[in-house]
Amino acid sequence: MTSAKDLRKLSEVAELRLKKLDEIKDFLSISPDTDDRDVLGIVKWWQKTADGEPSVPTELKTKVNSLSGEFYSINDAGLEIVDKLKASGRPSTRYD
Repeated sequence: MTSAKDLRKLSEVAELRLKKLDEIKDFLSISPDTDDRDVLGIVKWWQKTADGEPSVPTELKTKVNSLSGEFYSINDAGLEIVDKLKASGRPSTRYD
């Protein structure tokens, strides 16, 4: 893949990443203005708290785990593209 294709792919992945974060915010009723890192912290806290709580429906736990897994899969794909761009000598791109 050329650098131009890598950059286009990175843009697509970044857009998917934002959409997944918006989906998580909506599902967990998190304010749309919440910082991305804070959202991920909330998700981790929620998963840890809900895991030991029998009153939280299994379907809800499963959905949050699925959304979180999808986000991290998308994020990993973006990081792979960033690593490839760095290896090809492109300027550093912030993606985290």
